[in-house]
Amino acid sequence: MCARARNGAFTRLNLAVLLALHEESREDPSPAEYMREDQRKQARVMVVDDEPQNVRYVVDVLTWAGYENVEGLTDPREAVARFGDFAPDLVVLDLLMPGMDGFEAMDAMRLQLSGEEYLPFLILTSDISSESRRRALSSGAKDFLTKPMSPTEVRLRVENLLETRLLYLQVASRPASSPVDDAPRGEGPSANEQAELLERWGASLEAALPDSEGRSKRVSWLAGRIAEELGQDEETVDRVRQAALLHLLGAKHVAAVSAGRPDSAAWASVQPDPDAGLRILEGTTIPALQTTQRMLASIDERWDGGGQPGGLRGDRIPLEARILAVARFFDERGEAAGVAEIESHAGSRFDPDVVAALLRVRAAS
Repeated sequence: MCARARNGAFTRLNLAVLLALHEESREDPSPAEYMREDQRKQARVMVVDDEPQNVRYVVDVLTWAGYENVEGLTDPREAVARFGDFAPDLVVLDLLMPGMDGFEAMDAMRLQLSGEEYLPFLILTSDISSESRRRALSSGAKDFLTKPMSPTEVRLRVENLLETRLLYLQVASRPASSPVDDAPRGEGPSANEQAELLERWGASLEAALPDSEGRSKRVSWLAGRIAEELGQDEETVDRVRQAALLHLLGAKHVAAVSAGRPDSAAWASVQPDPDAGLRILEGTTIPALQTTQRMLASIDERWDGGGQPGGLRGDRIPLEARILAVARFFDERGEAAGVAEIESHAGSRFDPDVVAALLRVRAAS
């Protein structure tokens, strides 16, 4: 196998990993699979930690899971030097290291990326402060893995981030120059292909958030129906529906900071961090992703002008963001509480026309 680690022989599966894998397989013999076997073999993962046992553990778990391009290093400076040649799809990185810490390593690696390329960093932590988490997120961290690590959690968090990375590469590498379903190869993905990629990307974001299964599709459907009730044309409705699939791009990171592994009640009280999603989408030329950008950029604005970040009022807030704000709030609060709260905020927090459209959708359903 090609999986290997530098600065030591870490490729032989150690007993601790084997025992942990055995125990977890007894508890959950068929954990969810998010990636195909060929995707695991092709994915390139770099593991960086100054503690050799941690590097060996992660490399062994991923090797056991079928990854064939895993490189582990204990010197962050060597990792930065190797970064360009290895071209990882994911970097698993410790923050507290001598000589060069994880923040410096992330900054140095990101300088080698082209433009606004999306490359996820999975941060290894034992006990990290909120300030360090915020700093890590602003440097490019996409998720956190707490020590001591379980093999299943290592594998699933790696797969969640790699799934997002692979889907992003598929969408970003093929500009949507043809909107028709039978677009020839070489002229961009067809409308059906774009829809499938966005749906799978949304599902992969859900996978990292407990109790979020189906959230992307529910919010997407509701946002589309509200757009229809508002008299939007078919193209706009489709774009709103597709864009809403990715509304968790902002929420995912704040959930990791604020609540660790949030339950439903905790999640309902967490406000998204749109900057995290906007960094991923910056520079996109794909219409649905551009709509997602507009949604995330204005999701915290209020109809009465008292929101963030620009204090926009009324119709100055993009319609897509006004629709998503209502659809997301309704899905978070649920049927009974959601309707009452949304009606009470009509004309202050929410666009009253969008609220009225939601009520018509609910009555028709």
